[in-house]
Amino acid sequence: MRIQLPNGDTLIPRPEFAALLDVTPRTIANYEKLGLPTTEVGGIRYNPQNEGLNWIAARIQRRNSRRTSRAA
Repeated sequence: MRIQLPNGDTLIPRPEFAALLDVTPRTIANYEKLGLPTTEVGGIRYNPQNEGLNWIAARIQRRNSRRTSRAA
């Protein structure tokens, strides 16, 4: 069951949020320990869809590009 929030975001259950990202609910539980937004309603954990996706996108890191050798 999805819950609409007044700010336009939607709370979705943890297993459904995990399926959206193609990961397991256990991975989402680990992300919650790292700061992924979550709330509990009626004993069921929900994640805000837009805010959660923004949190995950903010964690993307790019590797530094390798230096090219200089021509001598």
